[in-house]
Amino acid sequence: MGLIASSFRMMYLTAYQISLESRIQWISSAKMELVASADEIMALGNDLDPENPAVKQMEHRREKLTALEKKLDLQMQEYQSRLKMVEAELESTRGAVDNAINRSFKYEM
Repeated sequence: MGLIASSFRMMYLTAYQISLESRIQWISSAKMELVASADEIMALGNDLDPENPAVKQMEHRREKLTALEKKLDLQMQEYQSRLKMVEAELESTRGAVDNAINRSFKYEM
């Protein structure tokens, strides 16, 4: 790959890396909100009679939040795997750019 093509590839990979990192950050904050909501639901349910229909509804909502948290975990793992691949390819592309620069601008006397 030439210098220009490697440079464009590096810019694309850097942009994709930033995109993945922001998605991971968004998922982390969404998970924290889910955990806080689930804890709040559990705190409210502790004050009520276990046979109360409202408690059953709260438990159902907590289960939904837990399922959503698991989906977010899977999505985060996928993004983290992609991020590792992008970082490896980015490092390889940086090496190609460095080699192209050395070949193009090396002065021999």
